[in-house]
Amino acid sequence: MTLTHRLILLVIAIVMAMLASGAYYAIDFTRNNISDEVRSSARLTMQLMTAALISGSAENQPQEQQILISHLQQLDDIRHLNIAVVRGDGTIIYPFSERRQRPRQSVPGWFVDLVKPPPAEYRKRIASPLIGTSEIVILADPLDEIQDAWQEARSIVFLILAFTLLCIVLMAIIIRRSLQPVNQISTGLGVIQSGDYAARLPHFNLPELNRLSQQFNHMAQVLDDQQRENRQLNKRLLSVQESERRHLSRELHDELGQSISAIKAMAVTLRQQTSDKPEGANAIIGVCNQMYGVVRDMMNRLRPVALEELGLVTAIERLVDGWNDRQEESFCALTIAGGFDSIHEDTAITLYRIVQEALTNAAKHAAAEKVEIRLERDDKGEIVLHIRDDGRGFDQSERGKGMGLLGMRERVEALNGKISLASEPDRGVSIDIQIPFASKAAEQD
Repeated sequence: MTLTHRLILLVIAIVMAMLASGAYYAIDFTRNNISDEVRSSARLTMQLMTAALISGSAENQPQEQQILISHLQQLDDIRHLNIAVVRGDGTIIYPFSERRQRPRQSVPGWFVDLVKPPPAEYRKRIASPLIGTSEIVILADPLDEIQDAWQEARSIVFLILAFTLLCIVLMAIIIRRSLQPVNQISTGLGVIQSGDYAARLPHFNLPELNRLSQQFNHMAQVLDDQQRENRQLNKRLLSVQESERRHLSRELHDELGQSISAIKAMAVTLRQQTSDKPEGANAIIGVCNQMYGVVRDMMNRLRPVALEELGLVTAIERLVDGWNDRQEESFCALTIAGGFDSIHEDTAITLYRIVQEALTNAAKHAAAEKVEIRLERDDKGEIVLHIRDDGRGFDQSERGKGMGLLGMRERVEALNGKISLASEPDRGVSIDIQIPFASKAAEQD
């Protein structure tokens, strides 16, 4: 869960807690208010009826009773009260059933249960001059008051919900905008983690985030400078390495090769002079031939002659053909598209070494049956090298990078290129390389 979602949920939780507390207080206040209203109305009605009965001025009982009923009918307009008058002999002068019921709107039962006060019944005995001892009975009926409370609460709840929803939406917008710099910082760190040190953060309005942005940009600049310096050093190191290999190859050819040729010539002369026992001379000649083959292979590995004499395309073709001849259960399919005659020497040797290392890995580690190599130039003029094999592969998250793959990456990055590797167990290895094309004219410059 992101920080934005957590903050929004926290705001919603706080608002809901405040609304729940306010609702609890409002319900308790409404219940007490309804109870006080009903109690006050009952007491006032009781006093009025008592006064009416005691101060009766009719001459006979039926007339007195009629006057009492007339007073009670006038009290029907008092809400949430049911009134009855019972004489001492049990005669009901004004029963509950005669009270006119006013139309009521429906109120949810859960709201009635929350705010309804406890049942209340009020009784009072009085002595009237004409009708004798009587008892006034008043039953509290708070539904009318509850109905008014429900109408007010419903309006207030709708208003509060609309206001709360608006506040939550505004808070979500504010939180998202406030945390947008954090997302930019997180994205920048992800770019830095991927190895692209050219990422920079913009200026932020908040001083704290702006200081963080400045520190991030400084760190990225330092890493970018160090990476550029490392690439230059690595490029120089590879150049020195290839120069040393060229020197060793020439030394092997000029010194050791000539010495072996001289020994072989002397052995041939010796064989001709001692024709009766040529075995020793033949052995020397055989050893010289073997040593010369070993030296030739060493020279080819140190500095491929075909690369200098015949160019990149022919050198890679010979490299693949030689690999196919040595492998009995594997085959490498090579495809080359585009012109590479004017390619820079450093770029040519880099591509040759990468193909050479890929074939070595395929034979030594991958146990692949088929290897595909495609070398071409794309629409932008960049050199694209695709290498695929159907070998055993490996899990990139559990296995460290070998020296061969690390050497490929160093060579590609030294030429400001890009390399990506994908592999899964039992699904082979896939290597994609992009290198800017550099011509021999750039080398001369």
